Amino acid sequence: MRRRSYRRSGRASARAGIIAIFFLLALFLLLGRRSINLSFPGISGINGTSGTTGIGNIPGSNQCQSNCTVGSGAQGVRVFVEPEAGESAITGAINGAAKSVWLEIYLLTDRNVISALQDAARRGIDVRIMLEPHPVGGGGSPQSMLAELSAAGAKTETTNPTFPLTHEKGMIIDGKTAFIMTSNFTRSALGGSSGSSGATNREYDIIDTIPQDVQAVSAIFQADWNRTTPHINDPNLVVSPVNSRNDFMALINNARHTLLIEAEEMQDGGIEQALVNAAKHGVRVEVILPAPGGSSGDSNSQGINFIKSGGVQVREDTRLYMHAKIIVVDGRKAYVGSENISTQSLDQNRELGMLVSDSGVLNTLEETFQQDWGDSQVV
Repeated sequence: MRRRSYRRSGRASARAGIIAIFFLLALFLLLGRRSINLSFPGISGINGTSGTTGIGNIPGSNQCQSNCTVGSGAQGVRVFVEPEAGESAITGAINGAAKSVWLEIYLLTDRNVISALQDAARRGIDVRIMLEPHPVGGGGSPQSMLAELSAAGAKTETTNPTFPLTHEKGMIIDGKTAFIMTSNFTRSALGGSSGSSGATNREYDIIDTIPQDVQAVSAIFQADWNRTTPHINDPNLVVSPVNSRNDFMALINNARHTLLIEAEEMQDGGIEQALVNAAKHGVRVEVILPAPGGSSGDSNSQGINFIKSGGVQVREDTRLYMHAKIIVVDGRKAYVGSENISTQSLDQNRELGMLVSDSGVLNTLEETFQQDWGDSQVV
C-alpha cells in the first residue's frame, strides 16, 4: 500500500511539474507577444499617431515632449527661394524695422546683413542677436561677430548651452513678422557664393505674419535668451527637440501619393524606415540630397543605400548645394525649416520649422523641386 501511495504521489508531482512548465511557457509566450507589440516612443503609426511600426526600437527615437498635435498647415504665409531672391528680403526687413529685430541663428557672416543690423541698432531699434558659439565647420568667429554687433549697440548673447547646437534660423521683426528659414545669414545662403568651391545654396525662407505663429516664435526666442523652457501651443510650429520627430513621422506616414523631399542629410534610422514604408505602400518618394564634395566621401551614403533598397528614388544636386530642408506631402501640406533628417537635429538641437498648406507656397515648393530634380543626377 505504501508503495502505491508513493507511486501516486510521484505521478501527482510529475503532473504538477508538467502543468507548471506549461504554465510558465504560456506566460513566457504571452509576455513575449506583448513585448513585440510595444509602441516605441516618437515613432508614429501609419495614421500619424503613436503606435507599433514593426521596425524595432530605433536609436534616437524620442517621445514628443509637447505641442504634439500636428497642425493642418499655415495659410496666408509667403516664401522666397534662394539663390534667386538674394539678400534683399532680409536686409529690407531689417532696414524697415520700426521697433525691434530679434535674431536667433546658426551662422552670421554676410557683411550686408551685418551692416543692416548695426545700422538698426544705431538708430535705436531693439536689436537682439543670439548666435551659435561653436558651429560645426567654422563660420568665422562668432565671439568676434557678437563683439562687433555689441559695439554698434545691439544686445548679444550666445545661444542656450542646454542644446548641443542651436541650428535654428529665425528672425522676428517688430513682434509682428516671423522669418522661419532654412537659410543662415551667409553669402552662400543668400544668393552669393563663398569659399574656394564657390558654393551657392538652395534655400527656402517663410515670411509669417499670423499672430499666433509670431507670438510662439517670440516665446521661443525669449526662453532661449533667458535660458528657460518655452511653452508652445502652436500646432503648425515644428520645434526641436520638442515635437519635430513626431511631426516628421506624421507627415511621412500620412502621405498617400507623393513625398517630395529636399534635405542636406539622410542620417536617421527612424525617418529612413518611414520613407521606405511609404514607398512600399505605393507612395512615390523622391529625395534630393547634396552631391558629395572633396575626398571625404558621402556622409549620407548609408542612409541613401537603405532608402534606395526600399524603393525610394534618390538624386544628388550638382548645380546648387542642397542646404534646403523641405517635405511636401501629396501637394497638400509641407514642412519648411531648419531641421535636418538627422538624429541630433530632431532629438537634441534647437531647431525651428513650420507646417504650411498655403497653395501659393506649395506651388512654389513643387515647381522649384521639379527644377532641382531635373538638374540633379541619379544616385
